[in-house]
Amino acid sequence: MQRIKHILSMGVAVVVALHLMSAPAWAQGLDTPSSDLPPDGAYISPNEFHEYAAMGIILDDPIHRPFAGTALRVPVGNDEHETFDSVFEATEIGQGLGPISLTGPVEVVTTNRLLSTTGTFDTEIVSMSLSGNSLAGFLMIREDPARPSTGSTDITDIGGGLFHIDSFFDVFTELSVDGGNTWIQSDTSTRLHLIPEPGALILLGTGALGLLTRRR
Repeated sequence: MQRIKHILSMGVAVVVALHLMSAPAWAQGLDTPSSDLPPDGAYISPNEFHEYAAMGIILDDPIHRPFAGTALRVPVGNDEHETFDSVFEATEIGQGLGPISLTGPVEVVTTNRLLSTTGTFDTEIVSMSLSGNSLAGFLMIREDPARPSTGSTDITDIGGGLFHIDSFFDVFTELSVDGGNTWIQSDTSTRLHLIPEPGALILLGTGALGLLTRRR
């Protein structure tokens, strides 16, 4: 009976881990020992993509990783301006450009951030300049200066020295394939949700599976 209980408990762990790795659960934010922004996680869009119909380009499965360790936080009135390096990865499925990886600086304004450590804050990406190579050459993506990329961040003190952070952005972008001489707007905004680093979730799932195997 005890052995059966162990097997069942490990099975539950596997189910929980796999649920965390599923797309709907990815929109649940993360737990972190720091309330600083940007959070040390990744922004993904499991059900959306960046599309530039004028060029026949679709960037599927986008994932955006802020490098929290590079962040410079500057107070402006009650707001905080966070500037940091980041990497953007996606797979292009329209023109056969293959997987892409672009890097560059991002600036976010968090409204009334200096008034409280926790709470719900309006946010906006005011600048993003990413570049890198693809199978077809040099690509550049920037935040569309004509369309605000707004969002929201919720920070909750959950005790034990930890904070839970939920965050999303509705991002409008522009794409250039000629070194920035011409820019093509994305057809719509893309909503990106904060999750823990995907690698951490995969390790959680594989670890639970390994425990279940050993118990059996």
